[in-house]
Amino acid sequence: MAGLKRRERWLLAAAVLIGAVVLGDLYVVEPLATKDRETRELIIARQGLLSRQERLVARRAQYAADLAALEGEVARYRDRLLPGDHASLAAAELQKLVKATAQEAGIEVRSERILPITDRGAFTEVPIEVTLAGPIRALATLLARLDAAPVMLTISDVKLRVVSVTAPRELSATLALAGYIPAASNARPRPSPAEPGSRRGA
Repeated sequence: MAGLKRRERWLLAAAVLIGAVVLGDLYVVEPLATKDRETRELIIARQGLLSRQERLVARRAQYAADLAALEGEVARYRDRLLPGDHASLAAAELQKLVKATAQEAGIEVRSERILPITDRGAFTEVPIEVTLAGPIRALATLLARLDAAPVMLTISDVKLRVVSVTAPRELSATLALAGYIPAASNARPRPSPAEPGSRRGA
């Protein structure tokens, strides 16, 4: 009888121990393992975020340099726009430039006319057409000087023909070329109602 009681005590102790192990695994080991796994995943995610932020910080200097270069490029182009507040004034300045350059190159300006302006987004294209006459070498010099002009010019059309069969080296050239002004400069300010001088009397 005493042996049975001792055996029962051993079985009871074993059952308590097994229960303690099971409960310890269920309520202690498993939560700790889950928390450890979540912590590792969080650390990996934070490391990835930190790595991306480090790359962005490293690129900031490059972005700043690119922005400064772009702003300098825009400023340089703005410095090469035609003078004048409106398209008509800009076209007159462009005609003046072409005539002065042609005179320096020994080219005769036979005719000139202003073409319709074209909206180019942030800029307005101010085109003109000029008819010139002179030797081939002088025309080549004129085109080179126009290409190196202080203002930005584009040539959209060139038509060449011989002035006379007896003088094949004398050419007549019709150029369609354009300069640019900021698009906002085409908007003329409206006269204020408080300005009586805005309307001329007869």
